[in-house]
Amino acid sequence: MIFKETVFSIGKWLTTAWLFIANSIGSLVLIGIILVFAFGLFSSSTTTPNISQKVIEEGGLDKVAIVNLSGPIVESAGSSDPLALSPEIVASRRVLPLLDHLAEDDSVKVVMLRINSPGGAVVPSDEIYRKVLELREKKPVVASMGDTAASGGYYIAAGANKIIANPATITGSIGVIAQFPEVSGLFNKLGVEMRTFKTGEFKDIGSVTREVTAAEDEIITNMINEMYSLFVQAIVDGRQMDEAKVRELADGRIYTGLQAKENGLIDELGNYDYSIEYASSLAGIDNPTVVEYSD
Repeated sequence: MIFKETVFSIGKWLTTAWLFIANSIGSLVLIGIILVFAFGLFSSSTTTPNISQKVIEEGGLDKVAIVNLSGPIVESAGSSDPLALSPEIVASRRVLPLLDHLAEDDSVKVVMLRINSPGGAVVPSDEIYRKVLELREKKPVVASMGDTAASGGYYIAAGANKIIANPATITGSIGVIAQFPEVSGLFNKLGVEMRTFKTGEFKDIGSVTREVTAAEDEIITNMINEMYSLFVQAIVDGRQMDEAKVRELADGRIYTGLQAKENGLIDELGNYDYSIEYASSLAGIDNPTVVEYSD
């Protein structure tokens, strides 16, 4: 009887409170506030990104996570979904949150980056590389090279604990390039004259309508050399290689996987399946569940 009276009293108090607040600000506004508050609590309790998982090999509780990095490396692919990993684009804005998620997932014991990329922009390549370095502080990371893992593709791979490539993989291409077309000769033939108004001497640097000046050549060359040094240092740090050796190899040439193994740019030769086995062994797990992660 006491319990019923207590419940009735609480219910009566809540009803009175509701009527008072509703009369003050309106029932619809009150309902809206409650819904927003409830949604906020729900959102704060579900901080894990909604990342899809495709099991490609059933096993035990321990997972090998495979992240496919295929295509040119850019900052953003223009998708509204920050985790939508396109099979044709490697977008740093979508890769970085995924790697963060895998770093915090205790069921993931090792991450395998499956790289098929000819390279791309310097900044997103460097950002992914540094995120890989962070990830490997928490769990092993293996880079598995497909057809091509060159330039920025190799840049990213250099952050992994180990790199595996097929003997026929095209890799290397360590360097930086910038190109500016120059069509002033064509303009002269067509009788076209470009008149430029600028606020500074170098505001139209790289213009296609004239030759590059000596001062502009120096600016662009210094910029390229700085980016090149950043690339070289990433390999020195990630691969624990001598800088002089890296610079000797980093003249822009490409290497087969076999050549890369011989000159120390990769660790092992093997295919996709071998890479999974190697990753499992590196993490010290038997009978893993192999999962591909994407959007």
